[in-house]
Amino acid sequence: MKENEVSTRPTLLEGDVSRHLTRLALPLAWGMLALTSFSVADTFFISRLGTQYLAALGFCLPVVMFFMGLIFGLSVGTTSAVARVYGEGDFEKVRRLATDALTLTGVLCGCGAVIGIATIDPVFRLIGAKPELMPLIHKYMAIWYCGWPFLGIMMVGNACIRATGDTRFVSRIMTLLAGINIVLDPFLIFGWGPFPEMKLAGAAATHVAANYLTCMISMFALIYRRKMIDPQRLIHEGLTESWKRILHVAIPSIISNQIAPISAAIITWMAASFGKEAVAALGVATRIESVATLAFYSTGAATSIFTGQNFGAGNFGRIKEAVAAGSRFSLGWGLLIAAFLWIFAEGIPPLFDANPDVVHFTSQYLRWVPISYGAMGTMVISNAALNGMARPVPATLLILLKAIIIYIPLAYVLQQHFGFLGILMALMATNFAVGFISYLWNREVAS
Repeated sequence: MKENEVSTRPTLLEGDVSRHLTRLALPLAWGMLALTSFSVADTFFISRLGTQYLAALGFCLPVVMFFMGLIFGLSVGTTSAVARVYGEGDFEKVRRLATDALTLTGVLCGCGAVIGIATIDPVFRLIGAKPELMPLIHKYMAIWYCGWPFLGIMMVGNACIRATGDTRFVSRIMTLLAGINIVLDPFLIFGWGPFPEMKLAGAAATHVAANYLTCMISMFALIYRRKMIDPQRLIHEGLTESWKRILHVAIPSIISNQIAPISAAIITWMAASFGKEAVAALGVATRIESVATLAFYSTGAATSIFTGQNFGAGNFGRIKEAVAAGSRFSLGWGLLIAAFLWIFAEGIPPLFDANPDVVHFTSQYLRWVPISYGAMGTMVISNAALNGMARPVPATLLILLKAIIIYIPLAYVLQQHFGFLGILMALMATNFAVGFISYLWNREVAS
């Protein structure tokens, strides 16, 4: 892009703030929903193979989520860095950062895949996988690791495009990734048509194929259509400086992505004292919650992009306006979802598990926890804005407060007095407390 074209590039620096956020968030919400649907479909197909295969997948998922957390962190760091220089109007620096982000991702994911393959057996023995499951786990993970670098490059490449304010392309790529997985899964798992019956390994092979194809499409768009990548200068003197700029936000974000699974594991351990039905109820409720709160995270991602560009341009007033608009939406959506789930708290759980105790525990969750969703959404918006302004430490602190510092001790105390309901009361109180802290930070977010 020539210098005179920079001034005419599409940005988020002018125009109605709420309209910009809506335009950015809607495609992201669709893409996130598509990815959620492919995850559900993947689990459904594998469940047809039997309990042993589903158990093997259950052991694989925490390790997969750990490596996915690394990619998500790199994506957040890339979006923040690229959006800020895009807002500054320096497209050469945009190309440099985007290229360097992909180089960093390739190096980290390539090394990570090699280490992952080499440590499959000791890692899974450490987390308690039974000997009879190890052959299934080894086949799945050895194949999955081969596709992880392609997934990482695709997602960070999409983060570069997203940082310019184009979320439609990103949504289409996410939808395509989900579609390939859903369509190809049964062919490779069950051996339909000319394909071999690979069972659990077939699900991993499907991931590799989908990751590779979407990675190639993203790279074509970045190199030839967007002109955002300079493949001739992958190595240069300022490479490490670019990496530091990206990792400044990426490392705290990676840490944040690992906090939530740790918190969930501890809460699950507490819930287990009330029986396996309580644990099953947590699983059902969190699946429902992931869909109900998806709008918060898509709006948060939109806020991060908007904040990054306007922070780079010094438009602090627009940042405050965006955070306020995102918070208003979160409160409104939270109230709407809370009312819906309160009304259908008894009707939704049997769709997942008809066990009366599971229905009872799940309906308790759906009646009480959603009351605090609006406050949780405010925290998500604030966290996204802080990352967009390259302030990752307070953003990470918000996650720590919610998942560990307040929630875990409070849940431990309250569950001793109120049982399973005490865990839910602790989650509600935590959401309200962290939401209020976020509100206070929002008032000074661009100062």
